[in-house]
Amino acid sequence: MRTPLSRRLLASSAIAAALWVLFAVVRWVLSQVQGPAAQLAALVPAVVPSGLMWAEIGVWVILVLVIGGFAVALAHVAFTAAASRAGSLLVSAWFATIAAGALVGLALDLAAVWESLADFGPRGLLVGEFGAAAASGALWGLVVGWIPSLVARAPASVAAGADQPPSPVLRPAWPVPATAVAVIAVVITGVLADNARTAAIEAEVAARQEAEAAATFGAVPDPDATGVPVPDKANVPSTDLTPEWCTPEKAMLLKGEPDAATGHRGLPIRLMNFSDEPCVIEGYPDVAFEDQNQHLLAVTIEHGGSFMAQDPGPQYIEVPAGGYAVSVLGWDAASPHGALVTKAVYAAPTAGMTRGSWPIELDVVEGSTVAVTAWAIDTHPVPAE
Repeated sequence: MRTPLSRRLLASSAIAAALWVLFAVVRWVLSQVQGPAAQLAALVPAVVPSGLMWAEIGVWVILVLVIGGFAVALAHVAFTAAASRAGSLLVSAWFATIAAGALVGLALDLAAVWESLADFGPRGLLVGEFGAAAASGALWGLVVGWIPSLVARAPASVAAGADQPPSPVLRPAWPVPATAVAVIAVVITGVLADNARTAAIEAEVAARQEAEAAATFGAVPDPDATGVPVPDKANVPSTDLTPEWCTPEKAMLLKGEPDAATGHRGLPIRLMNFSDEPCVIEGYPDVAFEDQNQHLLAVTIEHGGSFMAQDPGPQYIEVPAGGYAVSVLGWDAASPHGALVTKAVYAAPTAGMTRGSWPIELDVVEGSTVAVTAWAIDTHPVPAE
């Protein structure tokens, strides 16, 4: 049968546990408030690391608080019983509140850095804010310890005769091993909660990346992707151009508007002679494609016709002053989802000349084959870019 004093001790420890849980919840609630009131959270000791109070892990937050509070109560009983003196529990119960808060806080600190400890050994303790919860737990005990102390304080006198000493505080053997088990349970629960938080964050990041990929033309750009930039010129022997050639001083390339048919795509490229004299061009334009990582896209270029245009074959043509020549790129439609796609087209009037470029999104994906027709006089040019 419990004595009045043992009941006071248990009530004091229960109040300490309730206060510990209350402080953890109040700090979390204040941190979720929008506006200046959120700053009040900094005034409440962080008896539980913020990472373990992540709302998205739901049930684990509740388990951390329940098991943590239970451990505070057991530790409070053990420390109070060990530090008490007969007839007086005021100071010992206050000390027990400080020690219980620090001990459970240390267990939660260990849980928060457990993964780092497993990876780096003792150096893992340097990661994050190890020790912050233990220090906050001690501060919490110092601030609120007087409340359970007043409850635990033994009566000043007893009903026995004046010459009878006061009854000593009971010191049962069970609180110490029970506290050890509870603290271990706190560490295990905290580790599982931290793992759940990490898994939830990874799932959220994956979902966001998937949503971005679905809304993005092609795969999301990868800053760590390997590749080479699109060269300024094709790697071919230098070509001696005659004075009549359509050089950059006389002509420029213009990108036309993409065209489409069922399952097929086309893109005209025009050469405009802006000089006052005719210029000549022969063969096929030099074309290359750049992906979303600003690398050369692996595409097979074939000279010839496609579903979108017939190839007139290479021929020596004269572009009149103010006139146009045209070449058509043709390819089969492809799904851009998650693929390396075209984000820019590079072209030159002929291989060996310096390429210009235009930003454009095309479903010319990695591994595509693009047919390029030879230059021909464009008798009905349309506005080009």
